[in-house]
Amino acid sequence: MVSVSEGTRLAGVIREQSSEILASWIARFERSPLRFRRATKAVTHTAQVASLVEALGVAATSDNGELRPGSDATRELERAAAFLGAGFASEGSTGFDIAALLLELRDVTAGLVTAEDSAHLTRLFEWLTVIALDAFASAGMQSLREKQADQLETGTPVVEIMPKVPATLLVGAPSSSVIDNLLARAWMLAVGTGAPCLIVDCTGLAEPGERAFEAGYVAFLGQVEGSVLQVLLSGARRPLRERAAALAGEKSVAFQHFDRLDSAVGHAMERAGYHLVRRS
Repeated sequence: MVSVSEGTRLAGVIREQSSEILASWIARFERSPLRFRRATKAVTHTAQVASLVEALGVAATSDNGELRPGSDATRELERAAAFLGAGFASEGSTGFDIAALLLELRDVTAGLVTAEDSAHLTRLFEWLTVIALDAFASAGMQSLREKQADQLETGTPVVEIMPKVPATLLVGAPSSSVIDNLLARAWMLAVGTGAPCLIVDCTGLAEPGERAFEAGYVAFLGQVEGSVLQVLLSGARRPLRERAAALAGEKSVAFQHFDRLDSAVGHAMERAGYHLVRRS
């Protein structure tokens, strides 16, 4: 047995037995009871585990063998664990696979030390598992947000309701960058058709989307500034429409708000030269 307090000796043992550590880990990982779907093979992650083992040896040398979670010596180990967790998220694996990878590696490496000092390794690997799972969850959420943004940008209507009556119908909770892109597309549609007005309907905009609206709207006004286009906002709640009107005024962009989309469409059609018959 090698004591963790003898950091240099532990690092030497890890270097000398790295092949045996990897072989033992592969066998343990493949049969680990923590894994359910078993969608990934050990060979896929052997290089990552080898890097973790190497970083563990370096940490054992640099930290006087204490292997304290959060210390300078374990920083590279923690980074490697975070990178590992994020990588699993892109592979369609599960958190159970991550836990199996790290906890089985813990058990293998703990066999190199005394029972008393294996507690240090146990705490360290539990910490690394938490880091990896946190990175896994964060990467998954980021991927989901990116997919939602792509779907909103692709699926949000930017259309001519009638010839020379362009409109974009904002829905859900798009980010400011998605709103910016949608309004840029709507502006190009208005320019391409020679429309006097552009309708921006906010009826379907959720509260988070309203909070993100301003940044994208300001960028849009920067494009529209100096043109004769009138911006018609419809269906916006009072705080949003008041802020939108104020920002349009700062850029000297013609602006009008309508409570209903059909009213905005009627106004845009009149400005486009349609002759509407109003019923009493």
